[in-house]
Amino acid sequence: MSAQFQDEILYCARCGISFLWSQEEQKWAQEGPAPTLCPGCRHLLPAEGRERGQVKWYDPRKRFGFLTRAGQPDLYVHRSALPSSRPLRPGDLVEFRVQQTERGLAAFDVMLVEPEAAASLSTATAPGRGM
Repeated sequence: MSAQFQDEILYCARCGISFLWSQEEQKWAQEGPAPTLCPGCRHLLPAEGRERGQVKWYDPRKRFGFLTRAGQPDLYVHRSALPSSRPLRPGDLVEFRVQQTERGLAAFDVMLVEPEAAASLSTATAPGRGM
């Protein structure tokens, strides 16, 4: 016998707003636990075990650079930690995992966070453009 699902109103553990957990979402979750975060917070926050930061600087010739994190020391990042061929640029928003190496903490599994959105924002706010 299959479980009966009903739409439920839940409250976000982070921001406190109410959100709908629909019957369809419950079916997709395969009777897993109810979400504790609203869709907005789930989209904005990094996945579990990952962090977000900004590229402080990156030298494509030397193939390394540093990432800044809020309230924590800068992290070393090497080209081998980047899955894409696009080099990092200062100011890029990135999501990553942190691991201990023999030289200290380093970022790995680095991914750009919505690079196309950041590119469109920078062209829209460039001097001489817009309204």
